Amino acid sequence: MVAEYVGIPMTEVGELYYIDYLVYRRDAFIYNASQTKKGREYLRNAYRLTQTKPDREKLKRFKKR
Repeated sequence: MVAEYVGIPMTEVGELYYIDYLVYRRDAFIYNASQTKKGREYLRNAYRLTQTKPDREKLKRFKKR
C-alpha cells in the first residue's frame, strides 16, 4: 500500500525511516478509504470518535429543532 501510494518500488519501502513509513501508511490508508462511500463513512466516524470537545454550534442547532 505504501509503495503504491508513494510511487516507489517495494524494496525501497524498507529503506524509509520508520516515522516516514508510518506517515505514508496513514496517508495511504486515508486515501484508499476515501475512494469508496463506505470508506468515507468509516473516516467520518473515526474522526468523530476521536473528538473530545463538543461542537457547541451543532448542539445549539440540534436543540432548536
